[in-house]
This record gives sequence, structure tokens and C-alpha cells, in this order.
Amino acid sequence: MTAQPRRRLSAADRLSQIDHAAVTVARADGLAGVTLRSVAASIGVAPSLVAHYRPSMESLLADTFRAIASAEVTEVGAIVEERPDPVARLAVLLASINDPVRDDVAALWADAWSIGRTNPSLAEATRSVMDDWQALARSVVADGVADGSMHTDDAERVALLLFALVDATNGYALVDYRSRSEREDLVVATIAGAVGLSPEQLTS
Repeated sequence: MTAQPRRRLSAADRLSQIDHAAVTVARADGLAGVTLRSVAASIGVAPSLVAHYRPSMESLLADTFRAIASAEVTEVGAIVEERPDPVARLAVLLASINDPVRDDVAALWADAWSIGRTNPSLAEATRSVMDDWQALARSVVADGVADGSMHTDDAERVALLLFALVDATNGYALVDYRSRSEREDLVVATIAGAVGLSPEQLTS
């Protein structure tokens, strides 16, 4: 049987293939693993072809991180919005953030903090997704204040506190500092106290 000729990809399809490959490599090997060679090898093309479509590795890293991290915000936001009231939404937000299934993305955040020091595009992408997380948490707390179930004068500050704790405890996890339950309890108890709830209300 005569082999069928390989279909030539359009420029848009090739770019999409490369971007998808970069995401796959990042999830497996971290942002530092995303190189011309690794992305090219994952789709069976020459590194020069990847460089043709993605001439800036700084931009590729930024877009790869943004794609993964933004998808997580969207996914968690949809889960949160399914809950009937602000306390339940805050509880599921905390549970979703702490879900072990998201550990791979948490590790990518650590990469973004580090590599972003010398990659302005990645730093900007990181700040942008941080703002998205902030907006989600702030809206949940603001709704709780509005309906009287939570008490704080500054929903923005509570959201900042939440992700400062999340980022710190994710860093702890990378070197196995304290147990997962200790890290999760620290986040839940601190945020519960910040909005006038008991930890049990955010873990039930």
C-alpha cells in the first residue's frame, strides 16, 4: 500500500500545534523544560521550525504559563459559581485551590516566580493571572459581606491574604515542609478568621 503523503499544516494549525506542545512539555517538565528542542521533539519537527513560528522563547513561556494558569482560574471559577451562597463558594474555592490534582500547576507558579525575574513577558503574564485569582476571591468575599454571612472591611485585603498564604504554602510543599493537612489548615483557619467564620464552616 502506498503511504499517504503527510498533510501540510496551515500556519495557524502549526502555531496551534506548537503552543499545545509547549503546554504539554510544561506540565510534564516545568517551565524550565520548555525549550526549542523539547517542543520540537514532542511533535517531531526541527527546532528551526519552532523558532520560525515562535521566534521569542520569552513570549512562548509567557503564553504557555498564561494558557495553563488561566484555564485553572476559569475551571475553579465555574465550580465556585455552582455553589448556592458565599460561604459555600468560599469553602469550595479553598478546597479547589488545595486539591492535590492541582499540584502540577502549583509547581508551575513557582517556576513563574523564579523565571519571571528575568523574563518580563512571563512576569506580566503572572501578574495578570494573579489579578484574575484576586478578582475571583474578592467577589466571593464581597458577596459574603453583602449578605451578612462574612465580616470584613476590606475584601481586597482578604483576597491578597488568601493568595499570599497559598503561594507560601505551595512553596513549602515543594520541599515537603510541614504536612499537607498542616498547610491546608493554616490557609483555612487564617481566612476563616479574616471574615468572621469558623474553620469548620469552610471545611464542611
